[in-house]
Amino acid sequence: MNDADSSANETQTSLQALVTAPESGQGALKPKGACWYCNAPLDNIRRFCNKDCAQDYRTEEESFR
Repeated sequence: MNDADSSANETQTSLQALVTAPESGQGALKPKGACWYCNAPLDNIRRFCNKDCAQDYRTEEESFR
């Protein structure tokens, strides 16, 4: 595995941790083919396009609680 693959896997792992964190309430989000925060097109596996969108989504969700 090269460094680019490793970096991509680490990013995906950290995004997955954000998405499935029980306190964030994001674990219930189903992949929809677009980022849940900015609506950028995605595959049918990911929920957010990057870590910033995942964090911003969580921040906004927490403000509505």
